[in-house]
Amino acid sequence: MTPMRANNDVVAADSEQAASATGEERRSFRLSRNQLLIVIASMLVTAVIAVAFSMLSPAVFNTSRSIIVYSGNNPNDNDILSTAIESIVTSKGMAAEVKRRGDFPESIDAVAAMIGTSRSPDSPYIDIVVSSPDKQKSEDVSTQVIPSLRSVFESNQRQIPVDQRISGPIFQEVFTFPLQSTSNFPVWFAAVFGALLGGLVPYLFFLYRNMRKPVLASAQDVTEALDLPVLVKVPVLTGRSGNPQDAVAGVISAVERLSVNDPIHRLVLVGPGTSSERATLSLAIANVIARSFGQPVALVDADLEHGSLTSLLGGSDNAGLSECLSGQLTADSALLNLADSQIPAELDGIAAPEGMVRFLGAGIDRSRNILRMRSAFHRVLESMAGRYVVIINGPQIPGPVPTSQMLSLADATLMVVVEGETRLTDARLAGDALRSFASGPAGVVVLRR
Repeated sequence: MTPMRANNDVVAADSEQAASATGEERRSFRLSRNQLLIVIASMLVTAVIAVAFSMLSPAVFNTSRSIIVYSGNNPNDNDILSTAIESIVTSKGMAAEVKRRGDFPESIDAVAAMIGTSRSPDSPYIDIVVSSPDKQKSEDVSTQVIPSLRSVFESNQRQIPVDQRISGPIFQEVFTFPLQSTSNFPVWFAAVFGALLGGLVPYLFFLYRNMRKPVLASAQDVTEALDLPVLVKVPVLTGRSGNPQDAVAGVISAVERLSVNDPIHRLVLVGPGTSSERATLSLAIANVIARSFGQPVALVDADLEHGSLTSLLGGSDNAGLSECLSGQLTADSALLNLADSQIPAELDGIAAPEGMVRFLGAGIDRSRNILRMRSAFHRVLESMAGRYVVIINGPQIPGPVPTSQMLSLADATLMVVVEGETRLTDARLAGDALRSFASGPAGVVVLRR
C-alpha cells in the first residue's frame, strides 16, 4: 500500500468543523435521523388509516326542529328561559321523558346522546338537533322532543299558583316540518388527528429511550463521548441510500489524512458494539485497497467473540485465527483466497481481482483461544509483514477479547460507530480503551442509516 499523506488544508478544515460542532448548543430532545424517519413514517401511516376509517364510517342523520322562546315579559326573562330550556333539553330527565313517550328500546344515556341544541348568544332562537346513524330513529326521537318539552312545562305549571306561573306561551315551534341533513366525520380532522397521534407515540417512546439510554445522534455527541476526531461520516454499506464504493473511498481518503507521512500496513477497525456493519466495512476496505493500490491484502477477523465477518463470508467451519494463536496452524496455511461468490450482494462492483484478497477467519475453537490474543497475536502479524496490507476487523471494546496488543501494533485505528444506535455510555468506554492502548493515530468513522 502506498504511503498515505495528509492534506493539511483538509485536516484544518476538519478541525474547524469539529470545533464549530462542539460550540453548538446541545439539544436535549433531538432524535437521530433514523428515529426521525420512523416518526414521520408513523405519522403518514396513521393519518392514512384515520382518513380511511373516517371515509368508511357511516353518515350521521340530523333532524333539526327550531323553537323561539318568549314569555311575554322583558328580554332578560327570555334569555334566562332560553338557557334553562337548553339545559332541560339536553338533560337525562328529558331523555327519560322522550324514551317513555316514544317507547324506545335504547337506554336513557343513548337517547340523551342523540339530542343536542344550538343557539347564538342572547338569542331566543334555539335549534334542537337529534343525530343518529339511523335516519328513521333520528326522525322518531325528534318527533317526541317538542311534545315532551311541552309536557314537562305544562305538568309543572299546574302545580304552581296562577300568579306565580310564567305568563303566556313559553316557546313556539317555528317551522311546521323539521329540517333534515347528513354529516360525515371531517376527513381533514381525521388526517390531522391521526398524524399527531401517530407521530406523538413513537416520538415519546424514542425520547424516553434516548433519555434513559442515550445514543450517539450527532457529530457533537461523538466528539464529546470519544474525545477523538470524526474522520468521515458515510451511509451504512448495507443501506439503499448510498453508494458503497463512494462510501469506502471516503473512508480510505480519511485514513490517508490520518496517516500523516507514514504508510499504513496494519489498519484495525474496532467499535463499542457488535454491529455487523463494521465487518462489512472491513471487507469493503480490503477489496477497494487491493483493487485501487494493486497490493495484496490480508483480511483478518479478530472478533473471536462473535466472528461477524467470518459468518458474513461463510467461513465458520474453517480453521483460522484461533488455531493460529494456539500454534496449531501458521497464518500462511490458514489464509484462504476470497472468491467473488463470497462477496455480499450489497458490495457488488467493488470486488478485487482473484487472489488479491486473502482471508483469515476467526476460526473454530474460538472460546478456548480468546485469551491467547494477548500474547500471541503479534506472531500472526509478523508472518504477514512485508507481504500484505493487513486489514483487521477487531472486536468490541471494551470486551472479553484482549485488544491491547492489537491496538499497540496497529499503524492506524478506526473506531466505527452507528448514528442513532451506538449507546453513549458504550462509546465513552470504547474511547477510554482506545486512548489507553492505541499507539498509532486513531479516528472515528460514523455510519448513518
